[in-house]
Amino acid sequence: MPEPLNRTAVLSICSVRSPEPGDYDKMADLAEQLGYLSTAQQVRMRLEAMANSSQYGVYVAQLPGEQIGGWIGLYVFRSVEQDNCAGISGLIVDQQVRGRGIGKALLEAAEEWARSQGCSAIAIHSNVVRELAHRFYARNGYEHIKTQKYLRKCL
Repeated sequence: MPEPLNRTAVLSICSVRSPEPGDYDKMADLAEQLGYLSTAQQVRMRLEAMANSSQYGVYVAQLPGEQIGGWIGLYVFRSVEQDNCAGISGLIVDQQVRGRGIGKALLEAAEEWARSQGCSAIAIHSNVVRELAHRFYARNGYEHIKTQKYLRKCL
């Protein structure tokens, strides 16, 4: 199986790398911008549970001065009815630095990771109210292929 992405992809605005413990507070703050209340401790525990790099990938975009400008979470979706597909579980760019290529850099790292895991496609579920996000994905080659309801039961 190909090795997961382990190099730093450098763009003029940011470098994309795996998260480090010092990033967890900012990652939790950014999750809140997506509407998910999280603490640094929860981020740490979740990342520890996602340590299998052949199933999960997580990257942060580091800006000059060590500031984290965004993050992306990934997983391999396996099912009976279709080939393996990478899924984006979350992508957030800090609202203060959007529109500077950070999201694109994170998507490029995600797509490289997906290929390294043998996935022939990458997908994301995006809330219908996130119209700016939909346009961002469309500009980056993602196609709207279906609309569905997302049902959930708390256990």
